[in-house]
Amino acid sequence: MKVIFYIASSVNGCIADVSGETNWTKESNASYISMCQSAGAIVMGRKTYEEYLTLPDSDWPNQHGPTVVLTSQPKLTKNKFESYLAKTPVDAINLFKELGKREVIIIGGNQTWTSFMRNNLVDEIYIDIEPVAFGNGKALFQGADFDVRLELLESKSLNSHTIQLHYLIAKP
Repeated sequence: MKVIFYIASSVNGCIADVSGETNWTKESNASYISMCQSAGAIVMGRKTYEEYLTLPDSDWPNQHGPTVVLTSQPKLTKNKFESYLAKTPVDAINLFKELGKREVIIIGGNQTWTSFMRNNLVDEIYIDIEPVAFGNGKALFQGADFDVRLELLESKSLNSHTIQLHYLIAKP
């Protein structure tokens, strides 16, 4: 199974400003939704899930496939989309394997990304670099205690201000 991170970030590596706001470009958002729908399987953390519950259903990133929410909580508020709970990244991957999925997109937030990286479960990273810097923003990884090497596969412009980098994670 291929495990892919999809991340939008400021130029200084923040995924949101200090209040948690993310006002990324529409081109970045369109690329993100397209990638999620193409894979048909996503993982998000509980906080990201709860944020999506406040948005219109049309903003749900994977409307036609399963979503796994990484959480230690026994249950969450339901929505109308196919959702499952998993306690660990390995549990999430195993669930997708049982469902016959071949590719999964990890969409956040920083605790979820960090836990997948710590477990050496990520194969590729797509990162959209947005034309903004946050002095006190939320860091991409939280309490990160891993070291990975990346191989650049592609870089492209999403618009005149936003670039997308696509990396392969070099496995030991």
